Amino acid sequence: TLLISLREDIKSGRKPIRGVNLGGWLVAEHWMTIGSPAWSGVSDDTANKGEYQTMQYLGHSKGDYQFRQHRDSFITEQDFRDIAVARMNTVRIPVGYWITGFDNSGGGDPNAWQMFAPNAIGYLDRAIREWAPRYNLLVLISFHAAKGSQNGMDHSAPSDPGNSHWGNYPENVRNTLDAVEWLARRYKDEAAFLGIGLLNEPSGTTPESVLKQYYYDAYGRIRLFSDCLLSISPLLRQQGPYDSDWNNFMRWPSFYNLRHEWHRYQIWGFEGWDENRLIAYAQNELKNGISQWTGNWIFIGEWCIASSAAFSNDDDLHRFADAQLAAFNSAPGGWTFWTWKFYNDDGSRNGWSLKSMINRGFIRV
Repeated sequence: TLLISLREDIKSGRKPIRGVNLGGWLVAEHWMTIGSPAWSGVSDDTANKGEYQTMQYLGHSKGDYQFRQHRDSFITEQDFRDIAVARMNTVRIPVGYWITGFDNSGGGDPNAWQMFAPNAIGYLDRAIREWAPRYNLLVLISFHAAKGSQNGMDHSAPSDPGNSHWGNYPENVRNTLDAVEWLARRYKDEAAFLGIGLLNEPSGTTPESVLKQYYYDAYGRIRLFSDCLLSISPLLRQQGPYDSDWNNFMRWPSFYNLRHEWHRYQIWGFEGWDENRLIAYAQNELKNGISQWTGNWIFIGEWCIASSAAFSNDDDLHRFADAQLAAFNSAPGGWTFWTWKFYNDDGSRNGWSLKSMINRGFIRV
């Protein structure tokens, strides 16, 4: 009952999401899981291209076992307990299109999903049905890796690294629609199921018109049976307050329980900035961007305390963390930090790891 009332409070906007990503778990990312059994015997060059390329190299005979070991050990029930102790209310879990175990889209590559190690769904089931409710946490699924890849990056497990083919082939979009509907239907009666981020970081050659039509279609299909939260990401280059097209896109009250998702990192495009300039940016531009937005409620799906500057002074890093928290706490939809942890690295001064930042006292929750 507690969990259901929390879920409804977040959907209605009475409470914001305060959460963290379980990055690198069910969509593996080498840079944050170096040392994991998943990458055993795999060159850095291959591993850095993501899970598809890695499994293509390993084959099922080795890869299935290695990825099972990775999924079993990287995120466990203890992590959910620790996240609850850290006073978070939500975990955002990245997943890929292969998690469904089917592809009825009729495309030229109907078996691409079979490249991946099977049974990722078992881990998501356990997270939503057992671990999250046990610790009064909600789960927001992030559709991180779409068929064909919506951004060409390692975190979308592309079959053709560097290229974003998702929006250029209708069968890829059909596959994604089938997958998000299937996930929403599977978990619609689970107390811990908050909703779905419909597509993570679309960019590259993804056409804006295809992306918007996908959001309309996904909303229409899921709303036939579920009022779960749905988060919509604009193209990565459009994540700011001045894009009127997205400002007016799928607006309440015609559409409901929607969030508009931004990822705000002070890394790319901030090269050469010193610590004080980054802190001032967080205090001013970040906060103002959120307050000036007039579209659906903003949800900051990813942010971190890593940056383009060294922040070797602890006091400066505290100020930077506090400035970002103050900005993102003003987002009506709340936030999820990227990420919970790195592989075997809980005590270092790692601004990507919420667990490290809490352990070292840089984030006070």
